[in-house]
Amino acid sequence: MMADDPNKLQEPIAATVAEAPKGGFLQSIIDIFVDPFKVFARIEAGLTWWKPFVLVSVAGMVLGYFMIPFQLKIMQLNPKGLSEEQIQKMVEGYRKMAPLTLIMVPIVMIVIYLIVSGIAHLCINIMASTRSNYKKTLSLVSFCGIIAMIEQIIGTVVLKMRGVDTIESAEDLKFSLSLAPLFGHGKGLLNAVLQSLSIFQIWYYIVFVLGIAAVFKIARKQAIFAVVPLWILGVLMIWVGGMFGGGMR
Repeated sequence: MMADDPNKLQEPIAATVAEAPKGGFLQSIIDIFVDPFKVFARIEAGLTWWKPFVLVSVAGMVLGYFMIPFQLKIMQLNPKGLSEEQIQKMVEGYRKMAPLTLIMVPIVMIVIYLIVSGIAHLCINIMASTRSNYKKTLSLVSFCGIIAMIEQIIGTVVLKMRGVDTIESAEDLKFSLSLAPLFGHGKGLLNAVLQSLSIFQIWYYIVFVLGIAAVFKIARKQAIFAVVPLWILGVLMIWVGGMFGGGMR
């Protein structure tokens, strides 16, 4: 029996190396917008979740810092009709608590990421139990989070360009790239649905669906099943947030 040709044995190995995804975290920040399938391939190869999480968390802290003057302005406008003494105490308390609020951003973010990943992972496990992987799901959530953060950045930039002096009510803090402004800034369930379907949120869901399908080798129709519960959760969060005055969306 003839011995196997060493050169032929190495051909599959060379092909595998050639097909391995190039680039890492920094390249993936760009690719998640222009060529997300490269990011999906890197996640399959072991690209981790914590770097994009840190990026989004830092961005959230910076945006929160820029929003402090706007929040103070809303308090000073006294929408609840409090006394001058109460307003003063509230403003002073907020100024003292603002740094702690910023520190809480990464904690809140990681809790949200873990919950979102857990729900998606449960759905993926139902459809592809042998290929499901929580860490890969968390990485998908983390990289897709970069897309979702862009809308918040745009909204904060728009508010900064307008200036604090233009704020006359809490409604002036709201910013959305969805259909909701066309129907007024309401607080009902329909408004929450419209808010959840902004340009960047739709983009986020589409990329997430494509990512689940690519990483876990399931049909895209099945991948939608894993994302719908997340969309419903997002609608409920916006709806509840609207009941308590809403946030910038």
